[in-house]
Amino acid sequence: MKKKLLLLSTLLTAVFFVSCSSDNSGDTPPPVVAQPLPITISAASSEFLIPGENLEITGTNFVNKDYPTKIFINNTEITPKEISNTKITLTVPTDLTTGTNTLKLQINSLNSSPISFFTMTKGWNKLTILGNVDIQSSSALESSNTIFSYINSITSNDGSFSGAAAKLAVTPRGYELVRINQSGNYGDFKMVDEKTGVLTNTGAAFFTDNVFETHKKVNVDLSFSPAINGLKVGYLDSKICILTTSISGQIYTTDKGSTIIKNDPPIWAAKVGTGGTSISARLGISAYGKSVSDNKFYQLGVLYDPKKYGSNNLKNAILQSETGYNNWIVKDTISKQVDSKIYPNTYKFANINRIFGINKTDNTLMASTDMLQTWNVVKTNVTAFFLRTDTQWYIQSGDKLFVTKDSGATWQVELELPAGSVVNDIAFSKTKIIVSGNKGLHYVKFE
Repeated sequence: MKKKLLLLSTLLTAVFFVSCSSDNSGDTPPPVVAQPLPITISAASSEFLIPGENLEITGTNFVNKDYPTKIFINNTEITPKEISNTKITLTVPTDLTTGTNTLKLQINSLNSSPISFFTMTKGWNKLTILGNVDIQSSSALESSNTIFSYINSITSNDGSFSGAAAKLAVTPRGYELVRINQSGNYGDFKMVDEKTGVLTNTGAAFFTDNVFETHKKVNVDLSFSPAINGLKVGYLDSKICILTTSISGQIYTTDKGSTIIKNDPPIWAAKVGTGGTSISARLGISAYGKSVSDNKFYQLGVLYDPKKYGSNNLKNAILQSETGYNNWIVKDTISKQVDSKIYPNTYKFANINRIFGINKTDNTLMASTDMLQTWNVVKTNVTAFFLRTDTQWYIQSGDKLFVTKDSGATWQVELELPAGSVVNDIAFSKTKIIVSGNKGLHYVKFE
């Protein structure tokens, strides 16, 4: 019995010492820290941004559980809106100026390769990429910051003209000129998005859905469009395109020129010479558009027939259509033009119940609220006039651009222009305005 007690005591003592020995061995080993894996940025949502817009970058290994992910733009740390292992969304800082920026990620001491993007500030920005050419018009795209412009590629001052299409593409270095695969002398050019648009010249229209890598061509003859480069883009949106001529011929398409409906000019609009080799136009359409008042299309211009009416005796010409390409109703070819100093080629309207024109002898902006029957003074010292909406108008007066947002009740200076500026066109989208003019006059405003 004593031997058994002695053995039990020895075992307990051994257990006690083993237990004490374990307690003195120290704390548990420190956890293993996962070293960051190589960070890869594979893509960015845009290479061209306006401060305040969102930028999304995608890639791999953006997150490490042991170290924070730091994001730097131009060496300034930025807090992201969202972050996961493969995607980061952030807001471009509002204090970034126009220029190229670099972005990189950092986890512990590991850095990603930097990426670049370009920012252009809100408000007016002067564009110089086209040089000193005369810029006839531009297309303001809602879905893209790409700019398409129609230019006179001849820079001499001898009056020569060769219309050409130009594309200003956005890159991490800013706007860069990209050649459009279309050569020749053109009369009009419009794009509705980055791929879809139309070019015209004297004898044909060219429709594209891939920026003129290929196109559908529609030919016209002298009796359809007698004026040189007289085939114009009357209406263009994401669904339809309507081309029109000075004697009221139209080409209508809903599939980028694959199929067309062609509306010949009315027989009274022109006189065809012997053998059909010459055209004497009686009708001169100078304004074409859709009225916000009734959603109907209108054509405005003059009817000229010296044998019938006498020399220098012009009649108002107003036509109306539900579709814009057929079934035209003649609203007026009887009323005499009441003020021959208001040039028909300055006619503009958003609402047919208020038509604008400029008296070129004294640069007075006039308005008619009774279908060209009478005119009233709107503003003096106006050399160019443009409509954004029925109530928001822009004018060039001297070397300034003015805007009214209340139908002319008040005016504010919108943009200071270089001395001697000539504004040819102002294009609008919901978020941007593009001014085009002679000798490289080119501005874009991001709103």
